[in-house]
Amino acid sequence: MTIRIRLPASPDLFAAPELGALAVLDAAAAIAATALRAQHVAIEGDFHPGEADFVTTARVLATECEMLRDTLRRYRRRVLEELAAARTAWPF
Repeated sequence: MTIRIRLPASPDLFAAPELGALAVLDAAAAIAATALRAQHVAIEGDFHPGEADFVTTARVLATECEMLRDTLRRYRRRVLEELAAARTAWPF
């Protein structure tokens, strides 16, 4: 599995420094979700009655990591759209 994480360009990072920290958080969430799925292969399927609590917790964590990555992508897209609009706006 290949996971792509968009790193901010230097001008974007200068204009919106939070994009750097968000890229690191995105990478950490991707690594955590992948590690959980590798360690607990059973979490790829549905919940099973009688499943150990830590397996259920791993499933929830992996799902939350993916939801966090989706939220980060939406935020990053909005920030980059704002930066692009500001760059193309007529200054007068």
